[in-house]
Amino acid sequence: MSTPTEISETTTGAQLRGARLYMKLSLAEMAKATRYAKSYLGLVETGKKPVTLELLTAYERVLGDGMKRPDLVHPRLIKIDTPQERERVLAAVEAGEPDVFAQGPTSSSIDAAICPNLSETAIGHFRTWAVEGKTSTLRANAISVLGFLPGRENAEVVARALDTDPKVRRLCVASEVSRLMQWDWPTSLQVADDPTTAPDPKKLGAKLAKEAIDVKDSESRWVAGWLLQRLAPVLG
Repeated sequence: MSTPTEISETTTGAQLRGARLYMKLSLAEMAKATRYAKSYLGLVETGKKPVTLELLTAYERVLGDGMKRPDLVHPRLIKIDTPQERERVLAAVEAGEPDVFAQGPTSSSIDAAICPNLSETAIGHFRTWAVEGKTSTLRANAISVLGFLPGRENAEVVARALDTDPKVRRLCVASEVSRLMQWDWPTSLQVADDPTTAPDPKKLGAKLAKEAIDVKDSESRWVAGWLLQRLAPVLG
């Protein structure tokens, strides 16, 4: 397990912002909770000031598990680390272009960073891509974004797509397994194909039980329930 000092040397402002947004806290709420000025937090999250150990500790105290949400393990995982990259991706999505979401698996930090900034038009694009995207990668990435968004309509699109699209379901299940357990991609795909082959089914089951009640991510809830049913024979 990494110590706070080790984490502070690699943690970026964009990661802090992604964790905050994943926990659905505004910058003003974060400033109040951490007792740092809102303007200062904004400068850190946009990369204009460095992440200090003291600030990282404050974020960890307030956000808890949100700071520990790891990304899946994939050799082609796409991340964005600067406000400029985020704005470019947002502009593309608003115009109806999937951009990075069609290029490979995207990190959860991307999903959390762009979701609060999406217009209804952009959200509509993701709903369309989740069902009609040209590749399973685009459809899976769209589902991940919709999973972060509130509202019954988005949750229903996620559930319907995962129910009816085997290729996307395989990618989403493997992504959840890899993220939770930090297993390599081939192992995670194998578990998606046959959950009973999981190297440590009890540990996976314990993590999935928490994901199954995650109110912040409808994709994780659906996948966790699906996997727990299929892990039952080896959980005892």
